[in-house]
Amino acid sequence: MPRRRVRVPSLRLCAGIVLGPAAGLVTLWLLTLLGRALYTREGSLGLLLLLGSGIAIGCAMALTRLGTGVGYSWGLLGGIAAMFFCALHMQYLSSNALHDRGREVYGVIEEETSASSDPDNVVTYSYAVSYPGHLRQRELSTVNRKLRTGDRYLITIDPQRKVHPALGPRPGRDVFHLVWEIVSGVFVVLLWTASVMMGFRPDELDGWSEA
Repeated sequence: MPRRRVRVPSLRLCAGIVLGPAAGLVTLWLLTLLGRALYTREGSLGLLLLLGSGIAIGCAMALTRLGTGVGYSWGLLGGIAAMFFCALHMQYLSSNALHDRGREVYGVIEEETSASSDPDNVVTYSYAVSYPGHLRQRELSTVNRKLRTGDRYLITIDPQRKVHPALGPRPGRDVFHLVWEIVSGVFVVLLWTASVMMGFRPDELDGWSEA
């Protein structure tokens, strides 16, 4: 009887299937650490570091697929998704800090330090606030709400002083950023997997070899 030919997956393809998700998960872990280190940074420094990290990750992923246009595209998309993941993780940590460890206290408005508006006429006010019995905190910011100097308000502060205080009681969990962070993380893993599988795909067009 003639020997039956069995089609088996290529070892290179199997390696890509295993290494792709692993690389994506490692990327998410590193970006989580990066976001935790940067989420308390203010101004353009944090944005520049975040943008630089996203470009670096995109270039690293793209270089793994240099020479094959499809893999190159997957790498760039993976870098963009990774940048979004890191940005969303930073925003989630910042907004959720007061939910996790915030303390409700009463503060007295000392002075208005600044006021700025955008083209949509949204005005942001910043205030220096004193908290009797508590350490000095970062400035308090409000949007389209002007507070009166000398008045006493309920404010939620961060005992670790890593994020700005918020006017009012302790906020709830930031579900919005958490959901989009999970979605972007899934895209990072999928795009990493596609990029790595392109690098490990066998020479056969259908990705199989005959034995």
